[in-house]
Amino acid sequence: MFRFIHAAGIHLDSPLRGLSRYESAPADSIRDACRRAFKNLVDLAIEEKVSFVLLARRSLFQTHLGVL
Repeated sequence: MFRFIHAAGIHLDSPLRGLSRYESAPADSIRDACRRAFKNLVDLAIEEKVSFVLLARRSLFQTHLGVL
């Protein structure tokens, strides 16, 4: 038997365009949130000694054609 972690919606490559429109938004903190979440995921995987981590995301087709 094996254990794994499934995660989705981790937008490591997202530039979060438009964030600068909001003067009071903590832009740097928000931009870094995805990377912190990924680091926490890796730390959890190590701590729980999982066999693998499955990262899911929408396909290019879905993203550009608005299927989802």
